[in-house]
Amino acid sequence: MSRYLKGVVVGSAVLLFVVALLIPEISAGSFQRKGLANTRRVDDLFNRNCARCHGADGRGQTPLGQLYKAPDFTDAEWWKSNPGKTSRRSMRSTIMRGKNVMPAFGKKLTKTEVNWLLNHMRAFRKSK
Repeated sequence: MSRYLKGVVVGSAVLLFVVALLIPEISAGSFQRKGLANTRRVDDLFNRNCARCHGADGRGQTPLGQLYKAPDFTDAEWWKSNPGKTSRRSMRSTIMRGKNVMPAFGKKLTKTEVNWLLNHMRAFRKSK
């Protein structure tokens, strides 16, 4: 093998090695930025549609939340003592169709957005 050809092979191998090392870093950075963007989007979605009653912190202590007795999503006991209300199916139905004083959001939100909100509300839950 000529000296030139050996140089090309070694150079190519080094280049491939460097690229292989960089790909995970580039992908991870992209994933983290996308994750952060999605978190901001879900926060914004909750703040625009839910926080007026449930509060940005999920405690339901806003003036409207207190008036309408909005649940405290941070209260582990509420989650535990209301299995009929806190199942994903029941909560999805309430968000989509409304219930009592809670307005329906089925025509305003996509199924994906509703699932994001369900996950967001469950994230408020504190374990006891």
